[in-house]
Amino acid sequence: MNELDLLEEHLHALLPKEWFEVVAKEDWAALRELHVALGGAHIVGEIGKHGWIAPHWPREHGGRGADDATARKIIERLDALVVPRIPRGTGFILAAPAIRQFSREETKQLFLPGIAAATQMWAQLFSEPGAGSDLASLACKAERDGDEWVVSGQKVWTTLGHEADIGMLIARTDPNAPKNKGITYFGVDMHAPGVEIRPLVHMTGEHEFNEVFLNEVRIPDLWRISDVNDGWAASTASLSAERITLSGQKTGGPQKRSILGGKTIDELIALAQSRTLSAVQRERVVKCYIDARVLGLTVQRVKGPAGSITKIMKAKSNQEVQLVALDILGAHVTAWDSADDEMLKYVREFLRTRANSIEGGTSEIQRNIVGERVLGLPREPDVWQGKAWREVPRS
Repeated sequence: MNELDLLEEHLHALLPKEWFEVVAKEDWAALRELHVALGGAHIVGEIGKHGWIAPHWPREHGGRGADDATARKIIERLDALVVPRIPRGTGFILAAPAIRQFSREETKQLFLPGIAAATQMWAQLFSEPGAGSDLASLACKAERDGDEWVVSGQKVWTTLGHEADIGMLIARTDPNAPKNKGITYFGVDMHAPGVEIRPLVHMTGEHEFNEVFLNEVRIPDLWRISDVNDGWAASTASLSAERITLSGQKTGGPQKRSILGGKTIDELIALAQSRTLSAVQRERVVKCYIDARVLGLTVQRVKGPAGSITKIMKAKSNQEVQLVALDILGAHVTAWDSADDEMLKYVREFLRTRANSIEGGTSEIQRNIVGERVLGLPREPDVWQGKAWREVPRS
């Protein structure tokens, strides 16, 4: 039996017959009900158990060892059936690209099978209070002690860090090197002694972000993802993947919710069809639809630094969808019946998406990346370029 036949066998054993029927009818409301009833995490776990999350990865890394053409057909089939296949957290989408490209084989075999099977949840430990947009200036330090590293410092804006098993950590390992030359990339046990996680509640009243304090946390050298002092190169693999991920997903089928949050273009169109709109409102809805289509098509073809283009586009278009929705709803979004959960969701998504142009790299920084690394324009002047990190003033 070939791989695609095996996939069909597993899918029909996992999913009820109704799943295939409602997808064929494009009854997305019914599909969402099935999704909730079965549990998205359960489906992803079962998909991962058989290696379908990363079919192109080697079997020893948790995949199926499929060739590129077969892997593409597997993913296309899963997407056509709207089967959830991305594990919760940042392991698959952000950590795995760095591990696969930069880690030793022993480290790959340590981490990748758990990521591919959705049994490990990862969080990102990159940003610091004094190193956000200028991430390479980070001060969290890691010092070698035999076969271990001892890490101390503070990280911030760690999404779902309170749920994670492993953190993807970049730390300063050579303060005498220029700021982006003395950084090393590690995995860190989020439950290890010395790791303290404090919640950051954002303006929707939800606990999504955290600040993380590391006090002499010991990390085995086997958990080192990059070569020593080559963590900046490895981190760019994760950051590039993050920009693509935050740009949204391809069009087709029901719009999947991204980690950026927000009501989808499908939901905006459904709202518009249920109301009487002015000419200006109709024009804004059409523009949102065009932007979503263009973005979806662009995401499929961009790679590397060009992902900053779609990251900028996604932040702008996602925020505009929420603004148009609130404009259509009018006064109802300033005062609504306490039992109207749907109205509350519109307000929540509007507030949540205000962060879209900040998280994952601000739109201003993304424009610099486009100018310098995509268009080849001169870099912004930096009087500390090439100086040792310890010599650079810190705010």
